[in-house]
Amino acid sequence: MRWFAIVLIGSCVFVGAAQHENDLLFGAQAGRATVVQPVPHPVRQMSSVLGRYILDVGLDFYFDPHTGLAQLQSCRVQQVWKTPGIQATRSGIGTVFCDSGCPNYFDLPTLGTPHHHLLFAANTPGVYVWDVRAINARARDGSSLGDMEWVYRVYMVAGSPQRLYGAVNINSAYQGNPYRRMLTVTIRQNGSTLAQQSLPPNPDAIYDYMVGFAQSGTFDIVAKLEGHLSRKIAGFTLSGAHEINWEFTTAGDVNNDDLIDDADLLAVLFAFGQAGETPADVNGDGIVDDADLLVVLFNFGATGEGYQP
Repeated sequence: MRWFAIVLIGSCVFVGAAQHENDLLFGAQAGRATVVQPVPHPVRQMSSVLGRYILDVGLDFYFDPHTGLAQLQSCRVQQVWKTPGIQATRSGIGTVFCDSGCPNYFDLPTLGTPHHHLLFAANTPGVYVWDVRAINARARDGSSLGDMEWVYRVYMVAGSPQRLYGAVNINSAYQGNPYRRMLTVTIRQNGSTLAQQSLPPNPDAIYDYMVGFAQSGTFDIVAKLEGHLSRKIAGFTLSGAHEINWEFTTAGDVNNDDLIDDADLLAVLFAFGQAGETPADVNGDGIVDDADLLVVLFNFGATGEGYQP
């Protein structure tokens, strides 16, 4: 899909840059900056070029189709998290998003235009994640907008890895944001770890999680969410893409050793009264108190399905 924004100014006609179907279009909603479309972002396949995997990701303002005007004057596209091993460059500017040593943000407009294309590149096959949000935005009338409250995710697939994807559901007592708890998916064979991938689960993405592995065959699949005991599927045949929806029902593993014991109990006691969503804030309500202590005591002695001493 391709369209042009047309603005009448006096007797002049301005034709904006072409926007493409999968461009991230930043606009305003309920007094905050946001990504207007596409929501959610589709899973994107990277192209193989000279031994590397690349993907073009466009950025622009959202132009109201009725008025032909951009909803924003400016905003900053801030990286929240990404998979290690992938980076993005902008022609004429250089590396913008990377593991370290680059800005990890991009201002719209830059060089006099909000329409830009970032070239993402990776050296090895796999599933890559790029998470961003809009901050420091101004609406078309110049008024300040609140920062984007949610995180926008782009999944990029390099090559043909075996993929696992799906939902991440947390016990009903958990009141926090799942994005603040890292998920690690591991494949094991005969008790040995062959590969693993970690990412924050994102309930606003097309899938809460997606991971990729080079290995195919029959494995034990173990998923571990921070603060919760692991879940395990034994003897799973991994080939192609599979949907697995995880249910993390047991909380209280504060130190993430997959065992709820004295160490977790002491961690809650030492942090008692602290505000903020910390590891000791077991139920994610923003404070370490009796409720967190009770969760640990209730689940005391439990071990994860994938626990290995």
